[in-house]
Amino acid sequence: MLKIFSFLTALVIFSTSTFAQETLDPKQLLEKMVSAQNTLNYEISFVKTTPTNMESLRYRHINQEGKNYSQLITLDGVQQEIVQRENLVSYFQPNTQAFSLKSGHIVDNLPALMRTNVDKLSENYDIVPFGRNRVADRIVQTLRILPKDDFRYQYLIFIDEQNHLLLRSDMLDREGNLLDQFRVVNLYIGDELSGLSNYINSLVLPPLLTEPENQQKQNWKPDWLPQGFKLISQSIEQDDNNHIESQFYSDGLFSFTVYVSNSIIADEGENSWKQGATTFYSETRGDKELTFIGQLPIFSAKRIIQDIQIK
Repeated sequence: MLKIFSFLTALVIFSTSTFAQETLDPKQLLEKMVSAQNTLNYEISFVKTTPTNMESLRYRHINQEGKNYSQLITLDGVQQEIVQRENLVSYFQPNTQAFSLKSGHIVDNLPALMRTNVDKLSENYDIVPFGRNRVADRIVQTLRILPKDDFRYQYLIFIDEQNHLLLRSDMLDREGNLLDQFRVVNLYIGDELSGLSNYINSLVLPPLLTEPENQQKQNWKPDWLPQGFKLISQSIEQDDNNHIESQFYSDGLFSFTVYVSNSIIADEGENSWKQGATTFYSETRGDKELTFIGQLPIFSAKRIIQDIQIK
């Protein structure tokens, strides 16, 4: 009887502690997370998992005199490296010509949550406290990020209580099935990473990819989008065989690209499939093929494509 009483007492104490932690403003916790990703000097080793693939990577970040430097490398197989020097991100991959892009972040294999605008996010998502947990031998605060509509996915995220770094994120479909997971397995925070900036500054960075000048105006756009999605960029690619127009959209958490190109088979109908968090949907109209590739459910992708009017 005494053992049962002791167990119940401990359970009440833990639950009270958990409740106290959950009363923290989740929006403020997210803001601290975004700030920590950009201001701390840290190194994480993490695993990126989908239903069909798993990758091990290492990410290093340092903020030195207000300037951001970062490096992302694969830990298995042939090494691939991405480095950031302030607002320039460079890609070094085997059997591929190195190139650079203008960007203030490395986005590959890292959750978009790490660089989201929390005010914009809260307009379209509910941020719900979900208690405490443990990741990479660290105590974390858990939050659920739930869309206010049925047209996108949800997130379960785990934020370090002490330093506010994101240690795990699970992208889930509406039924709670795992689509994509980012999980830190080792973490270091400290100024010993100062050599990273010296290394990146010593690199001869590859040439910058630039958009073609005098792009033609695109005479189409989706008539319907889930609330919060905005056009980020658009481009036109032309070769001897095809003319491909694309538009990239994001709500700060999920993103997708819509393509319009010449169809190979006229009026072929529609095709769709999923690979983890990525949805592919296409349909043809006469001599045009319209394609969606991105992180939304198939029924959302289908509605976006079917509501495009090509003039």
